[in-house]
Amino acid sequence: MAFMFSVFADNSIGPIVGTVCVIIIFTILMQMEIPFYEESIKPYLFTTHMLGWKGFFYVKGNEGVTINGSLSNFPAIMKSALILLCYATVFLLISIWYFRKKNILS
Repeated sequence: MAFMFSVFADNSIGPIVGTVCVIIIFTILMQMEIPFYEESIKPYLFTTHMLGWKGFFYVKGNEGVTINGSLSNFPAIMKSALILLCYATVFLLISIWYFRKKNILS
């Protein structure tokens, strides 16, 4: 997303601040517990899927066995990774499309 914002901006700090602001706002929206929002919007936010990687690290200390719902839920981790890859691809394609049309000589 920061790469896409950098194509639209003329300065260097704007895309960084914009990306951080979007992530903070989406994280706040992700914590809201509104029934309509939970079912229709929350599953499509990329911040919902950014937490999927934590499932690799939920391991009990003494036994070396994964906690239920972590690595044993590998399909959910892969689903989140695939959705994030789709978001990254869309952001990259938008960036390439806009950069090709952008006049960089002036």
